[in-house]
Amino acid sequence: MRGPDRYEGTPRQEEQEVRLRQILWLSLVGIVVGCNIFPSFVITPPTDDMTVVLGGLADTEPYFGTYRLANAPDVEMGDFLLASCGCGDWRVLFRPSDGGPQVQFPVQFYTVGEYSPSGSVKMHGSTDYNATDGMVDQDGGVFDGKAELALSRYIMSANRESAHVQSVDACGMCHIGEDSIYPLPPTHPQKYKTNPRVCFECHTVNGQ
Repeated sequence: MRGPDRYEGTPRQEEQEVRLRQILWLSLVGIVVGCNIFPSFVITPPTDDMTVVLGGLADTEPYFGTYRLANAPDVEMGDFLLASCGCGDWRVLFRPSDGGPQVQFPVQFYTVGEYSPSGSVKMHGSTDYNATDGMVDQDGGVFDGKAELALSRYIMSANRESAHVQSVDACGMCHIGEDSIYPLPPTHPQKYKTNPRVCFECHTVNGQ
């Protein structure tokens, strides 16, 4: 006695099933390959065994550099600054090359065990819409990190430089712009708006 015939779809249905299996297979391969080529971009907070470096780094010279698109590292977006503003207040500042509003917010440093002015130290900071972390090589005077600014992802690199050499640039980045760290008062002379390198016509290198 012959059993019931096995159901066979139409040639068109079989073709659709084959194409669906191919799409699912290619999607799986894409996910596996993508996860290995493009690792997840994660801003990692300090671990439980880390403690805050009170007052920040021993060497308070600023780190000047650039920030770039995380998914296109050759595309430079603007200037980056990691600097001490005095009294242990360290901040990062991002100034776009296209003249858009700059972004700045405070950060802290973390280390495992007792802080040492040599070796590497973790930097981390966040606000409502921005976050950043990275590592400072205190011996080499080099910083590398990443940031999320309003959901856009960037990587940064910077070198420690003398505040006296870069003093005018530091003045402009800290005091000029929509989101400056310490905005100039309304009564300040406006000449800097047309020539931002005139600070030392009135001020000395130590800010007086």
